[in-house]
Amino acid sequence: MIYFLQVIDKLKSMQIESWHAKSSSSYMGENNHRRDNLEELCLSRLMSPDILYSFLHRNPNLTSLSLNKCSFIDTVPLIMSPEIKNLGVVPKLKNLKLTDLPDLEMISFEGDIILERIELLILKNCPRLVNIMPSSVSLTHLTYLEVVNCDGLKRLMTLSAAKNLVQLDSMKVINCESMEEIVDNENIGEVDKTEEHEYENTGKADILFKQLKVIELVSLKKLNCFSRSCVFEFPSLEKLVVSACPKMDKFSGNVKSTPLLQTIFVVHEKEKKIGYWKDDLNTTIQEIYQEKVCPYAVID
Repeated sequence: MIYFLQVIDKLKSMQIESWHAKSSSSYMGENNHRRDNLEELCLSRLMSPDILYSFLHRNPNLTSLSLNKCSFIDTVPLIMSPEIKNLGVVPKLKNLKLTDLPDLEMISFEGDIILERIELLILKNCPRLVNIMPSSVSLTHLTYLEVVNCDGLKRLMTLSAAKNLVQLDSMKVINCESMEEIVDNENIGEVDKTEEHEYENTGKADILFKQLKVIELVSLKKLNCFSRSCVFEFPSLEKLVVSACPKMDKFSGNVKSTPLLQTIFVVHEKEKKIGYWKDDLNTTIQEIYQEKVCPYAVID
């Protein structure tokens, strides 16, 4: 057993199935022993987040975490054991991948400190997930966001959450059946028409995605728009892909600037990628929509 733990001590990457360990002590030893070498961890088929937290708090240098085929509603255990509380270790996670989690409804961690350091977030096949960004969290370090087959999501994020994504470089949303809007202005009921006109006249965007270079919106059958009311500025946007989004008739309420964007790519089911551009982002999306729904419509 001692030799086994010595080997474990030196590992930088580890993948564990639930039936291999009923607790982290099976791999980490007793007496709250912490490991400083482990950087990548993949946990599969967990029935509760208790073991997850044991690993998180024993591995302060963990940078990448993957959860696969686990059966829990939330990533936070109902009761935090005294053993874990006494460890006082919070890993510096940069990459978080959640795949095939059929019961997961919420992403949260103790105090949400862990989430705030995330740079890469990938969510796949989480059908009951209804919120990917808790209101208490500012994902100011996030650079890559990918959401695939998460059918419970009607919106990807709120306006306040989007404002915090100052480092976001790439956003991909694919095959989410209920998705109606990417950025939802949660305060739209409090904004009257006069204030909406002020947004347009002051030249100030609601959201500046300063670093965002790539947006891909694919197979979103209910998507109406990127945002109904928010005003955006995309100074770095170079690539926009829109595919199989039949209800998308505009991009947003207003887009102040896309200086680097020259083409919107549309991929039809059995056709090659086609590039479109006319005047600006909203006009181009409208043309794509009308050409698809009313192929003989004329746009002035």
